[in-house]
Amino acid sequence: MSRMPPELWIRVFDLATDVRGLLNCDSPISSDLPRALVKQREKQLLKDSLHTKRNIVLVCRTWNELAAEFLYQSILITRVHTLGSLYESLQRHASTPVSRARLGWWTRRLDVLIEDDRCEASEYALLAEVVRHFSNLAIVTLSMPMLPFNDCWLRQLPTSVITSLAETCGASLQLLDCSESILRPCREDLMMLLAASPNLKVLRCPICSPTPRDRSAIYRLDVPVMSKLESITLMSVFLRDYLPRDKDANHLPALRQLTYDCIPPPFFDNAWRNFVKLSCANVTTVTLDFCLPGESLQKELDLLAECCTALDKLVIYFRSWLEMKPHLVLPPVSYLGLHSKVTKAPVFHYQAFVSALVTLAGSKLKTIRLLHANAAKGLRESVPSLPADDLACLTSSNISLEDHEGHLLLEASDRVG
Repeated sequence: MSRMPPELWIRVFDLATDVRGLLNCDSPISSDLPRALVKQREKQLLKDSLHTKRNIVLVCRTWNELAAEFLYQSILITRVHTLGSLYESLQRHASTPVSRARLGWWTRRLDVLIEDDRCEASEYALLAEVVRHFSNLAIVTLSMPMLPFNDCWLRQLPTSVITSLAETCGASLQLLDCSESILRPCREDLMMLLAASPNLKVLRCPICSPTPRDRSAIYRLDVPVMSKLESITLMSVFLRDYLPRDKDANHLPALRQLTYDCIPPPFFDNAWRNFVKLSCANVTTVTLDFCLPGESLQKELDLLAECCTALDKLVIYFRSWLEMKPHLVLPPVSYLGLHSKVTKAPVFHYQAFVSALVTLAGSKLKTIRLLHANAAKGLRESVPSLPADDLACLTSSNISLEDHEGHLLLEASDRVG
């Protein structure tokens, strides 16, 4: 074992601890499922990889030295009590004269997914100090619990954490995700971080915590021009946080993917229309988390058809299949991904869903995919109860109806006589 060149061992460790592209936001491996479901899968992959890494570094001193870089490539924090030991390890190695030997130098991904009900202010301060050891972070995911006595409306992530990110790894940051966090950065802190992150490609922070001076435009930091941002997650009713002072300026020239939530009440005003028209002309993929009554969906589709002239892929999350109404007219997309938040829908949901599919109009539509395995299974099991005419129409159509893995859901043999 000692005769094997270190380079070979490093390659073996790399293969053994690979996390399937989760260290690179440019990875072709992606999922159209809701982020909450995707994060569950990513978290499990990171945990499995971490378990393997810990076993490797405990084998012997040589393996410990060779595999240390892999152990610290991704950091997953789920309990606040682990912050102390992590900080001590990073501090212990910080004084080494060779920068590449510092443990935090290797870290490319940081996931702070705290499972405790709340954190103390001192623990957030410690997190800020931990972040200052990670000068090469590319991916940061934050899901933070409440501070004690934190105002239930403000829910502001401490400024010290955002400042540490901006000052330490702003130049290397490519993906920031705090879409699932209870505590959120205030708008001014977020704008400061965005200005310090010229290489940011993916931003998922649909809601900012309000600050006392937010109502006056005089005191608001302007939205920086994010020349490399390709994907953004927004909520239409909180669009104001991302509007630049110059209403005719496009600060997202590289934007190609838009994910947004529609929440009650309906929000089809001029500000949202102008934003989509100005910033989304080159968008090729839109993911719409639709939480309104189904009758409102056509307005959204018409807006996308009007403003997103390059759109080719559309993904829609429904509260249930009943919200997908008949006679919808799609923008000129070739791919439509669909998801219902009812995980085990009854048969009558699929009956309504299939009837809506039969009347769906899409001039360039080639593929319809059910994104979740449960939906594909439920539809297959419902075939005997589906209207024969609808099944005949779907199976004879030029549009492929696929399951979550890209396999055809319905064949000619599925027709009910």
